[in-house]
Amino acid sequence: MQPAPSSLIALTPPRSGAARAAISNYTMAARAQRAYFGIHDQSNCLPNPVPHRHEYFQIYVNTRGDTTHYIGGSQRPIAAGTVSFVLPFLVHYIPNAADGVFHVINISKDYLLPALDLDVFELSEVPLSRAPELAPFRFQHCLDFRFDAEETRQLQDLCERMAQEAQRPPGEDTASHLLIRSHLLHLIGMVWRRYGEDFRDCEARGMALQSYRPAVLRCIRYISQNLAQELTLGDAAQASHVSPTHLAHLLKGETGKTFLELVTERRIERAKTLLVFTAASAAEIGESTGFGEPAHFARRFRQMVGSTPSAYRRSFQQGGTRTWEE
Repeated sequence: MQPAPSSLIALTPPRSGAARAAISNYTMAARAQRAYFGIHDQSNCLPNPVPHRHEYFQIYVNTRGDTTHYIGGSQRPIAAGTVSFVLPFLVHYIPNAADGVFHVINISKDYLLPALDLDVFELSEVPLSRAPELAPFRFQHCLDFRFDAEETRQLQDLCERMAQEAQRPPGEDTASHLLIRSHLLHLIGMVWRRYGEDFRDCEARGMALQSYRPAVLRCIRYISQNLAQELTLGDAAQASHVSPTHLAHLLKGETGKTFLELVTERRIERAKTLLVFTAASAAEIGESTGFGEPAHFARRFRQMVGSTPSAYRRSFQQGGTRTWEE
């Protein structure tokens, strides 16, 4: 294990609010083949030469070439056989090596942790015993996950299998959904087998990366617990124990989003879950997530998701991917 200095345990913010606001925020829709998963390699991966963040989990599997992972306030070396993990909304970047061979895997929270009904901002408080999949993401700032040549070939094979399944036609989506997740968990299981004792030691020493300010966490909890109600920045600021102006500044700095954008996104995410996993009508779901009139819910859902609520529900019930016609 390579422990980080205590000064690197927390995310080091950029020097100014302007610099922080300029950091790009990526979404699954822009970076993934599916609503829940995406995988790219050196032949089709978009370059990221500057710090950025994204709303999803990310795994970088490096097969050949040397580079560096700049993550939070830390720098970790990436050589052949290194796997790197990135939490949602954490500022980082990995320059692509000129001769590099690698895979970049993007994963939604609900796909990685389907049984964990928490916002991504609350995951740093979850014990590893409850969500062991989180361990490499939470301790990336103080560990380097390196594998020998044979294990690296196994990791490469898992990535290639995931990439093949991600390209399957819509009719095979249910099987692909299960197979991709099995390969993904196999990859994380390999990391656990080699670094499990290090994870437990890091957790015992309180070294988990605390990347979000307490006021931001309180605000997110307030939003999540009151989605059906009218939500205002003032009320959220009171619940977060800061002024509205300071809360707005913190939210933009930590997430790259405004208060209204965060509220709308969380309402849409809750609505998507209810559409897939309950029999409630679209009107009931729209009301329970704070959209009010069914027409307003349908309009905002289509703007954000690219589909009507009913088409979104049918696509999962029929086992298809997101190819909307309505």
